[in-house]
Amino acid sequence: MDTPIIAAYYKETDPMKRQRLLDKSIENGEDPEGNAIRKELWEIRYAEKSSAAKDSRADGYLGLWMTMEFNKYQAGRALAKRRITKEMKKWTEKLKFSEFQNAEDPLRQELFYRECVHMVYTYLKLSRDDKNYNSYLMGLLRMKKENAEEKMKKDIIETGIEFPEKTGIEELKIVARAAREVYEQELKEYDYIDEL
Repeated sequence: MDTPIIAAYYKETDPMKRQRLLDKSIENGEDPEGNAIRKELWEIRYAEKSSAAKDSRADGYLGLWMTMEFNKYQAGRALAKRRITKEMKKWTEKLKFSEFQNAEDPLRQELFYRECVHMVYTYLKLSRDDKNYNSYLMGLLRMKKENAEEKMKKDIIETGIEFPEKTGIEELKIVARAAREVYEQELKEYDYIDEL
């Protein structure tokens, strides 16, 4: 069971705030084994500096997600499969997906999975908060809440669930599992996922 600080860590989407929460949990002596793995995952996920904010870090997991998003409509095409597979392998190697998925320590696997769930949750939260995402006609008209939720639901399904299945990339299966979990928790009122 998570301590209040670790629970907050998994709800926070800002990399630097997540780091401060994790550091505080480590200082308090909470879950030393788990926090060592969380720290390792944080350093891999946020390894690069952000180009948008001077004192922040770029989210490598969101970079992977956005690459999946960009390629999702080409995933089933034979001519694009080789390029997409190469691009995805580059991301998954950089983020050490195989290392964590194939770890002998079940705790490493579990915390890696939680980080993948957090990635999908972060994408969903950022989408909900983004005025451009929730509008049309170049941001002039705001979508109804139901339409915005429908758009997010479609993105989670097409990017997080269908893309890994279409490409057959083993390392991305955990993303599909995480996307299903977030969908169930956040978008359950829409039952489209049952049709898959």
